[in-house]
Amino acid sequence: MVKIRTIVVSVILSMLFCTSSGADDNALWEKYKSTFIQADGRVVDFYQGQISHSEGQGYGMLLSVLYNDRGTFDKLYKWTKNNLMVRKDNLSVWSWGKRANDKWDVIDYNNATDGDVLIAFALIKAANKWQNNAYKTEGAKIVGAVRSNLSIKWQGMNVLLPGYYGFTKNDSIALNPSYIIPPAYKLFASVDDKAFWEKTYKDSITILGQCTFSKYKLPGDWIALTSKGLQLSSENLQVFGYDAIRTFLYLSLDKVVPYQEGLKEISKIYKQTGAIPAQIDLSDNATKASASADTAPSGFYAIYSLAFSKSGDGELSAKLSKEAQDKLANEKENYYSYTLYLLVKKGNDL
Repeated sequence: MVKIRTIVVSVILSMLFCTSSGADDNALWEKYKSTFIQADGRVVDFYQGQISHSEGQGYGMLLSVLYNDRGTFDKLYKWTKNNLMVRKDNLSVWSWGKRANDKWDVIDYNNATDGDVLIAFALIKAANKWQNNAYKTEGAKIVGAVRSNLSIKWQGMNVLLPGYYGFTKNDSIALNPSYIIPPAYKLFASVDDKAFWEKTYKDSITILGQCTFSKYKLPGDWIALTSKGLQLSSENLQVFGYDAIRTFLYLSLDKVVPYQEGLKEISKIYKQTGAIPAQIDLSDNATKASASADTAPSGFYAIYSLAFSKSGDGELSAKLSKEAQDKLANEKENYYSYTLYLLVKKGNDL
């Protein structure tokens, strides 16, 4: 009986995580485009004052490759190149939106490393998919810029700073674990310094593996690299939340079972409350996690579904996947959640 149930769950999961370009998949992508991508190729984040950022453009470009939509890819890349890739070092500015004088333009010229990594990742995958050397050349330029401008050494490991400016102090380095994207580093080794990116990949897995804080054994949204090791950032909310959820996504897509002890704690919360919170307090004075105040959106549920499938809990994975699908229908302008949901759905193509 157990064997039969395992087979049934496996079949259900294969249906839920099917990566074919069927009607349902195409409908989701078309809805995403019509909601979040303007005619000129700008990805709009409605929850942050309708700004655009390098992360959003990178995700949009990557999804365009996964959905085999070259027209949309070219449109997104053109807008990104014209509006965000205006620095002189081949990195992108991180945010573009409405300024105080009502003009729409660059808001912050600092870069965000995850955005640069995602844009380069998308360009190189597009080059391989559509046999376009120009994409690969442009992607390689960004990869080289990330390596030369953003990489530092910490305890013998390669670390990529979250941005060009503002993240290093005399006694610590600020790091956002969700900016670490191991699957991209593997691909970067094919177009840039192979030894560097292979080491960066291995070191990134090591660092992420050490990001287990509090009784929940989960990564924080922001951490500090110090002489004593990894610590939760004292300058940011000490939570596992809207940033750190992506560590589960990237590790799962890299065929790594993410944070098994943390997954057990999340499973406990879900079974006790019937929901999963968007944030979990990791501070020393943390109280019992509650899912009632701010329940995680559909994209989070989709990521947890993927993670639980990797860990072997197919039954919970299937249940969370169904809930993610139901939640998505009520998240009409949540760019971030919708993006995460689609990345999970197409993840096997990465």
